Amino acid sequence: MKPFTLCLLLLWPLWAVAQEEDTTFQIARVRTLQEVLIKAEEPAWIRKKLKLFIQKREENYQQEPCFREYDFLFQDTGSDLQRGSLRTVTDSLTAYRFQSQGLLLSPSMAQMKQDSVFQIAPERNTVFGTDTVCLSQPDSAYVRWNYLDEMLYQNLVCSLDKHFLRQHRFAVNGEFEHPNPNVVQLVFWSTKYQLDRGYLNFDTARCMVLEAERHSGLDCVRHEFCNSFALWALGKFVKLQLKDWTILLHAAYTEEGQPQEFQYQSQRHFVSWSDVKKKRREWMDNKTTCRASLLLQPTSRKAQFPDLIDIYPSKSIEIVYSKSRRYQMLERLRKVPRQYVLLKE
Repeated sequence: MKPFTLCLLLLWPLWAVAQEEDTTFQIARVRTLQEVLIKAEEPAWIRKKLKLFIQKREENYQQEPCFREYDFLFQDTGSDLQRGSLRTVTDSLTAYRFQSQGLLLSPSMAQMKQDSVFQIAPERNTVFGTDTVCLSQPDSAYVRWNYLDEMLYQNLVCSLDKHFLRQHRFAVNGEFEHPNPNVVQLVFWSTKYQLDRGYLNFDTARCMVLEAERHSGLDCVRHEFCNSFALWALGKFVKLQLKDWTILLHAAYTEEGQPQEFQYQSQRHFVSWSDVKKKRREWMDNKTTCRASLLLQPTSRKAQFPDLIDIYPSKSIEIVYSKSRRYQMLERLRKVPRQYVLLKE
């Protein structure tokens, strides 16, 4: 046997062991790590652009009052009622829809700062229900106009002010894609409330918001959307305690007219809330969800001024006095003709 061949035979076991160790070393090992919270940093240019947006808002959004066709839809998806700890029932009688269509006179951005109000001329008003209760109670709460004024005045473009900037932080969503390279998505979150976040689809070249969404929880809704005195009165005299309240606002804007300016186009409003109320020494736990949408379209028609009904702003859960403007508004809206459609379950 040649010396070279003998050397290979002697070294073969060592080489085989080395290969096994190397192969073992290359096997991929997977180790599950704990969730890591990454703090998003706010680029300096975002706040500068948003401040410029606030300054140019009156120039870029609805410079003049205009009529638009509106389509308002409110849908109650029902409520679950639990009395004490004994039983839970579903109130199917509240599962209904209310739709109103007509003309809307929208004030300009400059006029809204001067407390100008929206005005409507309802033309078609329909209540869709699955029970004859809605037919026998034409003046009941089945006609929900209050969500219309909330959607008109909770305009995310209008609410984006210096107070909003102080309470929120912003970051860029790197996964967002848009045909216009100048449009980015800015996500925001509150530094004051546990649940108050959303996003803005923002045109950085023109400093304009094209679309916005805001998701707010109980603490934020209680202080930013509600009447604090009314909440206190409900808790004091009606023994009502809010357990949860979630509002999801979504708004889109479209470019119209000459010169081109952005108009408030549509908004979706989702509300889910639950409360506990004491009645006759019995606690009742109630959870309600409802949805509303508002779609605005350009129109060349104009309504006669005396036929328009002023829509005044409000805060959710409020006490309406008989001599207040909102009471007079609600009285006029109650007299608006409407039809009832019985739906099959």
